[in-house]
Amino acid sequence: MRGLLQGVLALTLGAAVAALPAVAGSETAPTIEATNLGGGGIYKEANEWSPPSATVGVSCVVTFVNNSSSVEHGVVWSSAIKPACEGVPENRGATSWRGTCTFSQPGTYTFYCYVHPSEMKGSITVNANGTTTTTMTSGTTTTTGSSTPQAPPPGSSPLQGNTREALTLLKSQRGTAVRGSVRISPAGAGGRLEVDLLAKRASLASLSGPFRSVGKLVRRSLSAGKLSFSVPLNAKGRRALGRHGHLALKAAVAVSSPAAARFSTSRSVVLRRR
Repeated sequence: MRGLLQGVLALTLGAAVAALPAVAGSETAPTIEATNLGGGGIYKEANEWSPPSATVGVSCVVTFVNNSSSVEHGVVWSSAIKPACEGVPENRGATSWRGTCTFSQPGTYTFYCYVHPSEMKGSITVNANGTTTTTMTSGTTTTTGSSTPQAPPPGSSPLQGNTREALTLLKSQRGTAVRGSVRISPAGAGGRLEVDLLAKRASLASLSGPFRSVGKLVRRSLSAGKLSFSVPLNAKGRRALGRHGHLALKAAVAVSSPAAARFSTSRSVVLRRR
């Protein structure tokens, strides 16, 4: 009987040990997105990693994304230790990509954007306690334990889901307004939406600045759920559309929550006359 009990105990312990990697692997892995928008004035563009930093467990897989089809981003690892990456453009820039990096050693991994090295910097800290921490642009922190899921704090993302799911904006549209929709999370309720339509100066026969604003929409006191928007062209934009028959635009979308967490991105849109 004693031998039987010892055998059962050994099998139980073996199964528990085998299950440990699976528990660690169930940790919620963060996604870091390269975002860009017209900011600091209508002639400038701001770029950032969102979120810029995260703390993960050993062997955690972090997803890196650039959803822009017009702005290149890439990753350069500046730390002595480096992860193993797949699908992430390293030491070069590229548009429209998604990839993953696996962090197998404890320590701090620092990185920056190949195209925007001075303004897009980030870090991944790898520890052995199985905890994932994601720091938003505003400094708000979300912590998720490997075995106990926690609800998002008030300062979490103002969007429902990831960028691709939350923002709908067709690349080709007809008329004199850009239409789209965005899904606002409960954390974003009461926040602010801003959509800027930017056109290259060559399209407008303008001599000042690389981009000019041809339309802008601001909405405050947002409600949670799906929010549809329509941003009409201003007089300068309508004249350019009438002259060329089409107008290539960059739609810069920014959503901020009352807690100051901020989401920003830009999409390419072509407006055509009806």
